[in-house]
Amino acid sequence: MLEKTAQPMAGAPRWLAPVLLMALAVGEYPAAPKAPLVGGKGDGTPALVWPLPPDSPRIQDLEALHGSDDFKKKPGFWKKLLLGTEREKGIALRKPYGVATDSAGRVYVTDTGLGAVVVFDSAARAVRLLGPKGQVRLSTPIGIALDAQDRVFVADADLDRVFCFGEKGEILLALGGEQGLQNPAGIAIDRERGRLYVADSHLHRIFVYGTDGRFVGTWGTRGSGKGEFNFPTNVALDRQGNLYVVDTGNFRVQAFDSEGRFLSTFGEAGDVPGRFHRPKGIALDSEGHIYIVDAAFNNFQVFDPQGGLLLFVGVVGKEPGQFWLPAGIAIDASDRIRVVDQVNARVQVFQYLRRKDPGAPAAPPAGPGTPAPPTNRPDPPGKE
Repeated sequence: MLEKTAQPMAGAPRWLAPVLLMALAVGEYPAAPKAPLVGGKGDGTPALVWPLPPDSPRIQDLEALHGSDDFKKKPGFWKKLLLGTEREKGIALRKPYGVATDSAGRVYVTDTGLGAVVVFDSAARAVRLLGPKGQVRLSTPIGIALDAQDRVFVADADLDRVFCFGEKGEILLALGGEQGLQNPAGIAIDRERGRLYVADSHLHRIFVYGTDGRFVGTWGTRGSGKGEFNFPTNVALDRQGNLYVVDTGNFRVQAFDSEGRFLSTFGEAGDVPGRFHRPKGIALDSEGHIYIVDAAFNNFQVFDPQGGLLLFVGVVGKEPGQFWLPAGIAIDASDRIRVVDQVNARVQVFQYLRRKDPGAPAAPPAGPGTPAPPTNRPDPPGKE
């Protein structure tokens, strides 16, 4: 399990003191050291890990998903010489946002540029689209989640609905019309309780449905108090059924129980580690660590359940372990982390490495990207 190395001091762990001094001197995040190359991915390529040695690695880079080309055999020298390097037509991510997985390991990615969900099936070595045609044509798919039957729920910010797709891509449910959803964004499903949670970033509310389509209830209003929201964008659940809401305009995360009762909050605006500027995706691993993607910092930060910063991964760039406007994040049962890298049109895949020795010291952070100055109003997903 990840653990902090020291008690916080002035809002940040003590190991951040020299980092903060440097940040104050230059007016931005300090340049982050590159993650070390250790081990390998099985193809002879060294693997990136975080944090830096001598601390034990906690996050390891695995691969990236782009589209159909991920499963195509690379042409040999003579084929490239005779036929050239022009790629065959296929499916490629254009402007991805949300990500989720099913019980068979398939990866589902909402793509606002394609107006569809891109489905990566590694077992079949195939990529297909969900939602670009049929009974309903998706327009701006944002949030995505799957229920216990692997039915696919997709929130469309332009159509103001949450659609449920069956195994063959047929529409089973269309939620939100009677309740007047205006900009459904992030969604999460409690599979044990059969509940669907929807964050509406324009109404500043959380809507709750049964996965059978019945409306359960709603809570929230615009504001900065407990249980109030300012452009909530993404949601995630822990194993106890507690809901975590990224309250983007208030630069914080709020936690509620399954009935919507307020539990706790953490976070504030800032341009130092542990603060938020443009928080987006959220997910939890098997040990309860909370992962928050920040599009302005071009990284994801890892917090303990009380909101203490443990680790952060990423800088701005195009290489593995680097991001350019990251958005959604999902963590599966095996602690495989998938982060949507929007401008780079890919989903980066990492592995959380569980601590073998619970008493071992925790790791310091690897380093963030370079954020912009904080603002008071974020760009809500979908209708920008």
